[in-house]
Amino acid sequence: MNLKQKFLIVFILISIVPIIIITTFTYNRYTSLVKEQTSQITENIFEKASNQINSAISNINHVAEIFSFYSESRNSIIEDLKKYTRKNGYSSYDIFKSNQNIKFICQNLIYSSDYINGIFFFTPYGEILGYGNNIDITYDYIPFKDKWYNETINLKGKIYIDGISAKKFIINSQPSISFSRAIYDVYSHEFLGVLLVDCSTSVFDLSKVNTLPDTTILSIENTATHCILYSNADNIKNLFSIKNMKVLKKSLNIKELTLTAAVNYEQIYNEFGFTRILILIIAGVCSLVFIIISVLLSFSLTKPIIHLSKKMASHGDVLSLSKKYLERKDEIGTLYNEYNSMVKEINNFIKNEYQNKLIILDSQMKSLEAQINSHFLFNTLESINSIAEIEGNKNIAIMSLALGNMFRYSIKTKSELVTIADEINHVKDYVSIQTIRFDGKFNLILNIKEEYLNLKILKLILQPLVENAIYHGLKNCTCGKEIKISAWLDKNCIHLSVEDDGIGISEENLIQIKENLEKEPHFTELGHRNNQSIGLKNIHSRIELYYGKGFGLSVESFKGKGTKINIKLPVLNENEKEV
Repeated sequence: MNLKQKFLIVFILISIVPIIIITTFTYNRYTSLVKEQTSQITENIFEKASNQINSAISNINHVAEIFSFYSESRNSIIEDLKKYTRKNGYSSYDIFKSNQNIKFICQNLIYSSDYINGIFFFTPYGEILGYGNNIDITYDYIPFKDKWYNETINLKGKIYIDGISAKKFIINSQPSISFSRAIYDVYSHEFLGVLLVDCSTSVFDLSKVNTLPDTTILSIENTATHCILYSNADNIKNLFSIKNMKVLKKSLNIKELTLTAAVNYEQIYNEFGFTRILILIIAGVCSLVFIIISVLLSFSLTKPIIHLSKKMASHGDVLSLSKKYLERKDEIGTLYNEYNSMVKEINNFIKNEYQNKLIILDSQMKSLEAQINSHFLFNTLESINSIAEIEGNKNIAIMSLALGNMFRYSIKTKSELVTIADEINHVKDYVSIQTIRFDGKFNLILNIKEEYLNLKILKLILQPLVENAIYHGLKNCTCGKEIKISAWLDKNCIHLSVEDDGIGISEENLIQIKENLEKEPHFTELGHRNNQSIGLKNIHSRIELYYGKGFGLSVESFKGKGTKINIKLPVLNENEKEV
């Protein structure tokens, strides 16, 4: 599994798992809350409906109690009603007067309860007293044979409820609910008559308290007559057949009346179902968004790393630089910049290693060629030939021996390091040939302590300087006559110098030589030659490449006074590894 896939899995787990947990908790909590709130609302509706109906029943009972109440006043209703218990105990005037007294009370009761249409009292001998709001009892109505009247008397003072209907004995009658009750003397228990309270159907109207009319059915049933006095549903029985239906029942202050509440929880849950679906949709959308974000994040975070790993894993002799992400200021930018720096250092190291080896090889070849270049061989052989013709065998032997020693020393391959004594002997062989050639017109002076002779130095660094001193400093022994080689130690460094008393170097050329020595050694082409040939730059480069920076040649010269070449080398340990 690669890094991108690991990041993707981690991001998805971090984002999706909390969403699943939160969604599950929210969904279950919301569902539970809906159930709790629905149940509580339903119970509140049921309780308010019960209170409203009982309040209406209490008002009806209150009307009946007024007609049964004794008063200290001589004009109390019950005293007035007693006269009608005897067949000939009253006159037409008494009826008129009683109607006037009752009318005032009935008007107050009707106006205080907007659902009461009228209040009427039927005496035992058929006289009718009372008052109605735009209604009245027919003049010739005799109630003794009607069912409601007889049922009321049979209840012995309890309220009888007649169902919703238009009463034929009431003028201007509309569908209404009638409450009737037999009135008795509280002391003698004498039957005084029947009180009828006619009410509009709004007496049991529960529409104001039913805040969920579409899902909650409220009904009032008279269990004695099986008559429905109120319902907000057309077909209650069918609604009761719904599976997820909760039914509440309660007896009212009149025990024959039962309040029933049927709540369709299935419909309520369906109404709240949109919110639950919305929760799931939001969770799904959030999950999808987080998955997309996780994919983009994992891609964006791992893309630079994958690109860098491919760069580092690419095969080749030279690592390639990256041009991407270098401008970023975060850790990725730092990583890529450090990678480029590392690649540059590695490439430079490889390049320098190859180049240095090639430069050393080329320098060695130049040094070897210097000993056998055509000009040197031609001059040497010409000198040998001339001497052989003029002076005899001694000088020829010396030159031949010296030349052989030089060849052997030059092609010596055991080590690049030699003792100062070996390098001086090589110089002496060269000087012996040049002394014979120039007829002893110059002298070689050695200022080297014997204790320095066994110190190791890089070979072929003194003879080229002596050669330059003869050809350039002494101008082939036409200016000056002395070449001096010195050696000394200072701070664990070997110092050598080759000094002549020749014509010196002009200031302009001296500056150019110093600038040339300061340039980095570089390889152009194996075996390539330039005007400097085996000059100062070649020796300086060999020393610097072999020993490192800080070692090499330095030049001092004054026009007309001579030139001094200084060589600085480190003192090597006796067990120094030979190359």
